Amino acid sequence: MITKEQMEQNKATFINLINSIEREFDKEKLIDWLTNRSDFFTAPCSTKYHASFEGGLCLHSLNVFYCLESLCNTFAVNWEFEDGKPTNPTPKYSRDSILIVSLLHDISKANFYEQYFKNVKNEETGVWEKVSAYRTKDPSERFLFGNHEQTSEYMVRSFIPLSVEESVAILNHMGGMGFDSAQTDLSTIYSNYNLACLLHVADMISTYCLEGKL
Repeated sequence: MITKEQMEQNKATFINLINSIEREFDKEKLIDWLTNRSDFFTAPCSTKYHASFEGGLCLHSLNVFYCLESLCNTFAVNWEFEDGKPTNPTPKYSRDSILIVSLLHDISKANFYEQYFKNVKNEETGVWEKVSAYRTKDPSERFLFGNHEQTSEYMVRSFIPLSVEESVAILNHMGGMGFDSAQTDLSTIYSNYNLACLLHVADMISTYCLEGKL
């Protein structure tokens, strides 16, 4: 769980990062949609698996950015060689690409969940209590384009022009773990588009190492 103050801080950090993207697109339009036309900054990231609490979606998106940036700085660099030794590393991917695919890879989870109350037995007292939880909205009440990855890619592309590698990264960030994710040719996709592989790894680190017990 996180506090209201942490939620507000995460929101401010997220918006500042979006505004730091140098690529030309209508940042105000995207920020207005995130802030006023969606629940992105208050939504959970899942119903029970990770960051399944208010503000979890924004927190997860920031975590994926920090992880992806670190991974790219370590593994996505081009080297020059001098006397047989690697030198002068240069980034393979721009900071814009890292920001876009990490911060917005789960954008389709905005306006996706709804809060409800369920009865849970208190293990200490044995008394049944009404507690707040999240569930997925009925399909008729949410935007659908395809599966989660396809819908996110489409939504990002409606705000920001994407390169092929950025689209591939968002489209395959689940790494086949979703029941409706691409299950074939992933090894070739990740070999040809390293950003997709690194985004998947950053997503898994954030999910299981950083958020699994929150």
